[in-house]
Amino acid sequence: MKIKNCLPTGDLQKGDKLKIFKLSMYKTSRLLLLTFLFSSLLIAGFGCKGMTTEEVAATKPVTLEYWTVFDDVDALRAQIAKYRADRPQVTVNLRQLREEELYPRLIEALAEDKGPDIVSVQNKNLRGFLSKLQPMPATAKDTTVQVVKGQVSTQTVVNTKTVNMVTMDKLDKEFVQAIQKDAVAGGKIYGLPLSMDVMAVYYNKDLMDRGGVPEPPKNWEEFQTAVKKLTRYDKQTGKILQSGAAIGTGNNVPGSDDLLYILFKQSRVDFVSKTGAPLFNTPGKGGESPSVNIMNFYTDFANSTRDTYSWNETMDNALDKFVNGSAVFFFGYNYHNPIIKARAPQLNYGILPMMQLNAEDTPANAATYWLQTVTEKSKNPDSAWNLIDYLTRSSANKAYLDATGRPTALRAYIAEQSEKPELSPFVSQVLTADNWYKGNNYDSAKKSVNDMIHEWLQPAPDPEKAGQYRQEILNRAVQKINQTM
Repeated sequence: MKIKNCLPTGDLQKGDKLKIFKLSMYKTSRLLLLTFLFSSLLIAGFGCKGMTTEEVAATKPVTLEYWTVFDDVDALRAQIAKYRADRPQVTVNLRQLREEELYPRLIEALAEDKGPDIVSVQNKNLRGFLSKLQPMPATAKDTTVQVVKGQVSTQTVVNTKTVNMVTMDKLDKEFVQAIQKDAVAGGKIYGLPLSMDVMAVYYNKDLMDRGGVPEPPKNWEEFQTAVKKLTRYDKQTGKILQSGAAIGTGNNVPGSDDLLYILFKQSRVDFVSKTGAPLFNTPGKGGESPSVNIMNFYTDFANSTRDTYSWNETMDNALDKFVNGSAVFFFGYNYHNPIIKARAPQLNYGILPMMQLNAEDTPANAATYWLQTVTEKSKNPDSAWNLIDYLTRSSANKAYLDATGRPTALRAYIAEQSEKPELSPFVSQVLTADNWYKGNNYDSAKKSVNDMIHEWLQPAPDPEKAGQYRQEILNRAVQKINQTM
C-alpha cells in the first residue's frame, strides 16, 4: 500500500524516515479500524433505518406522577416495572402520602400546575374530588417499544395502537356492583379500583377459649351472648379490664359509620336514599323513627346500664385494644390484617364474615376502597389512563392481589379468592357490599354520624321527653350531612 503523507520533503536521516513510516502506518491502522467498526454496525442493523417522524413523536419521553395512599407501594411498583418493560419512554414516579394530607397537598400542587397525573381517591370522597378530575375517555393511544434480536441483526419495533377503555357495560360485567355506583358520575367513569374492601369481624381465639366460648358467633344474638360472657370488669371500680367487643361508640371505633350503616341495611331501614340523601330520621308509622331501635342496639354496647356493656368513649382506639389483647372482637377491614400481623405477630386470631340479623337474608356490608383517577390538569392523560387500565384490568391486577392479599373488585377472581381462608370472609361479601355516602365532604359527614352516636349515649335531659330528644338527635345529624351533599 502506498502511503501519501504531507510531511516536508528533502534530505532525511534514516531515523527520521523510520518515524515517518511508523506514523503513517498508525494513521492507516486507525482508518481501517474505524471502517471495520462502521461496517459492523451496519451489519448489526444500527443506522440502517431511523424512526419515522410519527415513531419519534410516539416515543417521546413521558413522566407520570402517581400519588397513592394505602395501596402496597412495593407490589404496585413491581407491576409498574412490568408495564414499563414495553414502554421504556414512560417514567412513573410513585409517591405515597398519608390519607389526611392527600387532599390539601393535591389542591396546593394543582394550583401551582405541579399536581400528579394519577391520584388514588377513596370511593366515599370521589364527589369531593370530582372538579379536580377528568373522566375516562372512550379510547387512548398506547405505544410499546420492543427490541427484537435476531441471529445477525437487532431491530427496534415501535407499535402504536388505540386501546378501548372500559365501557359502562364492561364495568358492570367485569366489576362488582359497588364500583359502578361509586365510580360513575354524570354518566361518565372517573376511576377504577385495584382492589375492594369490606368489613369483617376479627376475634381473639385465646380469649374466647379462656372465656368458655367454643365457637365464634354466627349472628348478632349469639354475638350479644358471647360479649356478655367475655367482658371482664374490675370488681372495685367497675372499669372494663377486658372488652368483649369494641363497638358502640364513634370516634374510637374505626369505620363506625359503616358499621352503623350495615345495621340499618340489615334491619331494612333506609339510612340513605339511592342518591345518598340521609333518611334515617324519617318517622315510622307510629310516629317514632325505626332508627331508634337500631341506634339503641348499637350504643347499648357502650351503655353502662346495659348487660351488653363492654366498651366506652374513654377507651383507646379499637384496633389498639385488639392488638394488645384486651378486646375480644374487633370490626375491621382487610387492610387491618397486615397491620395486626406486623404489630402483634404472636396474636392468635381469626376472621369472620360480618354477622347478619337473619342468615337467610341477603348479606349486607359496606364497601370501602380506592379509585385510581386522572387529574384534570394531567398533561399525559393517554399514558395515565393506559397505566390505570393495565393495573386494574389486566393480569397485572391478579399479580398485585396475590402479592398484597387484598380482596378483588373483579368478578373473575372471586371464586379463586374464596378458597383462601384469610380472604374468604371478605370476598364472600364483595358482591353485595355498597357505599352509603355520595356527597362532597365525607370527613364532615362521618363526623356528623359520630357526633350523633355521642349524643345518643347521653341521658335525655327530660326522661319524659326522651323520644323527642332522640328524634332531635337524628334530625340534627341529617341536617349536618345534607350540608355536605
